[in-house]
Amino acid sequence: MESSQKHWNPAVETMSRDKLRDLQSERLIQQVQRVYENSPFFREFYDAAKVKPSDIRSIDDISKLPIMGKDDLRDFRAKSGDPFCGTLCVPVADLIKIHKSTGTSGTPNTFGLNQADWDQATENFARMLWRTGIRPGFRTNNWLEAAMTWHGYSMTAWGARKIGATVFTLEPDNRSVVQTNLELLAGADLNAIFIYHPEIEVGYIRQKQIKPKEIHPNLQFIYSAFLCTDARRRILEEAWQVPYKNMGASGDQYIPCSECEYSAPAHHYLEDQFYVETVDSDSLERLPDGEEGELVLTNLWAEANPLLRYRMEDVVRINRDPCECGSTHARVTYRGRYAWSVKVRDRRIFSDDVENVIWSKPETEFAAYQLVKSKTQPQEVLKVKTTVLGENRPGLESELAAELSESLGVPAEVKIVDLTEIAVGTVKFVRVTTEE
Repeated sequence: MESSQKHWNPAVETMSRDKLRDLQSERLIQQVQRVYENSPFFREFYDAAKVKPSDIRSIDDISKLPIMGKDDLRDFRAKSGDPFCGTLCVPVADLIKIHKSTGTSGTPNTFGLNQADWDQATENFARMLWRTGIRPGFRTNNWLEAAMTWHGYSMTAWGARKIGATVFTLEPDNRSVVQTNLELLAGADLNAIFIYHPEIEVGYIRQKQIKPKEIHPNLQFIYSAFLCTDARRRILEEAWQVPYKNMGASGDQYIPCSECEYSAPAHHYLEDQFYVETVDSDSLERLPDGEEGELVLTNLWAEANPLLRYRMEDVVRINRDPCECGSTHARVTYRGRYAWSVKVRDRRIFSDDVENVIWSKPETEFAAYQLVKSKTQPQEVLKVKTTVLGENRPGLESELAAELSESLGVPAEVKIVDLTEIAVGTVKFVRVTTEE
């Protein structure tokens, strides 16, 4: 495979929309039949909605299927005791991998893959990583494969290996992640570095006055998978002195997506593998492409644990127009996560909205921050807690509050706090805390 080609699988990634819809129709029909025949959850769910597999004749019929969410899975698990929430479509003995979601919005759910699923998942992740820039012969890192066996991290490592890259999966043990990348792996000359907790990593680079390109002379880019604001991207690229490439993934359904050089910040989705749509989060009515709404995904490929019309709790916009890179698949622009937002009067404010303002000032650039959510929503005032990088100066709180209010159109209050007052999760930084 030529390293210069833009797509890992050009035939699929540039196929016509008509052929893509035919493929989606074929796979949706198979998946509905599969889950109805093999999954106790889906049989009960579809019977309650009075939907039968015979009702689904093409992708146009997908709106006949009821939309499901994480709470539906948790309710089924609570009454059945099944760790797979009744969604498993193969015998447990057939599973070669069992993962869990991150639990960003509640108790994590459990999912499994059989061998065919694992093979397809790593192929899907190879497509994502090729678009990101990983190429045969590259040296990259992914310590999370060694430290955590859940989510998409192990598949990210194997997707890179499928391309022909060498992946260093050294677990940090008593070292921080950034020390592993910039000290233990000094001399490895990595071409691409997967970053995980960017606030910590950038802080370490600045504190030690490290120049990453002196440690890894052939470093071409850094990459990761998180909601990336303009402020975050700017700070990362200034610290690492290379471009930042963003990806996305979901532990629930092994969903890989990534930017190309033309689409950023929008991510390309694999529409032959997943059907993407947006709905109104209250009415669950389907929304037209281009309109902001909650992302709903349908897994069109998995045999063991597919979820159909599954609410992702992310607010996005979908664009199905062809991209300059040649891809005909949908591009999805992320607005934020419901779990990381508060309702202030008639506006929903996401953590990313706040981040772009907070991180624009030198005193609070890359500072830890949290939105404070009132128990009763909506709330009258946007409340934000943030740390400062140095000494707090008089008037900083009021300046930040004024800039937030001007930028977001709501009253705002800012409180400078010690880092110990900002909750940090084991996996992700906690961006919203509930007011006591």
